[in-house]
Amino acid sequence: MREQIRRKLRVPDLAGLTVRNAGLLLETMGFPQPEIRYEESYESPMTVIDQQPSKGQIVDSDIIPNLVVAQRSLAEYLPGIYRQSVYEGDYFLRDLLWVFRHLYDDINTVIDEIPMLFQPYHTPPEFLNWLSSWLAFALDENWPEEKKRYLLRHAVDYYTIRGTVKGLKLYLSYFVGVEPEIVENAWPFKGFQIGVHSTMDLDSIIFPPVNRAHCFIVDIALEPSEVDDQLLIKIHDIIRSEKPANTMYFLRLKGRKVQLSEFALVVGDDDTGYVIGSGEEIVDAGEAEVDRIPGEE
Repeated sequence: MREQIRRKLRVPDLAGLTVRNAGLLLETMGFPQPEIRYEESYESPMTVIDQQPSKGQIVDSDIIPNLVVAQRSLAEYLPGIYRQSVYEGDYFLRDLLWVFRHLYDDINTVIDEIPMLFQPYHTPPEFLNWLSSWLAFALDENWPEEKKRYLLRHAVDYYTIRGTVKGLKLYLSYFVGVEPEIVENAWPFKGFQIGVHSTMDLDSIIFPPVNRAHCFIVDIALEPSEVDDQLLIKIHDIIRSEKPANTMYFLRLKGRKVQLSEFALVVGDDDTGYVIGSGEEIVDAGEAEVDRIPGEE
């Protein structure tokens, strides 16, 4: 079996950087997270004062860098008699205190990074759904990560148009991929028709009295065969949650648009004839264009 070729990387200069920035730089260049060792120094706390491998070396990408970081020892907080023993050579107590210092700083690091969890472009992927629940902004599990982050970043902007025609069209377009058409103050049924045969519960539809001023129709340019039960339920849930509470709606799947190519009818021969109907005609509404969102093809 051929030995796998290891990628080589040049070690950057990390001296003077904070531990966080040094870790980000190493991660960006392809190194694993470094191992940290504390040492008392006059440099600013949590600043890198030494590193192994040293800067400029060419090493394997799986090498774990070792960083020496300036930090204050907990021995400073001990009673004088114990503090003196540490400085006189009690290495066991000194090293034990460094262990507790690492544990203490790890907790502080987690606390310091909490604000990052609320930034859509920086929060971990597994935290996106939790963040969306805070904003009451539903996300589709099948969406790519870039699209989820983009929509969460603009979720607050969306609330300024929530409950409006523009807001409903925008939100539906995120889920179905095409912008729907919304007809306000309209209802597809005008009431009973006398003299038309119908059978109750089979080919008849009975609605309570409706006020068209509080009704609207949602037309989506998708074929019924393209909409499965799960997507249909999701569309209804979105409309119910985003529409004004006092309104009623009717959902129609109108199918995709059909566009005829250029045509012409020639009467007579090529020399003496004339053309009828030259041009281009649209026989159905075309598919509305939807703004591109990161992560969509």
